[in-house]
Amino acid sequence: MTTYRGRSHSSGERALVGIDEAAVMLGEDRSTLYRSIKRGDFPLPVVTINGRMRVPRKAIETLITGH
Repeated sequence: MTTYRGRSHSSGERALVGIDEAAVMLGEDRSTLYRSIKRGDFPLPVVTINGRMRVPRKAIETLITGH
């Protein structure tokens, strides 16, 4: 388990996930997510780190649960 700024994350619960994992979590095809991000209508924040797009896990979970 890793602690960062008072928050604990198990190794399987990364705070940011790649587009492939986000697509699986959302039940969508990865190309659909990439198109939505490119159009600017993807409903979640996208973080780019070293050219790789990441989506906050909590944002995905919030969208799924509707909270």
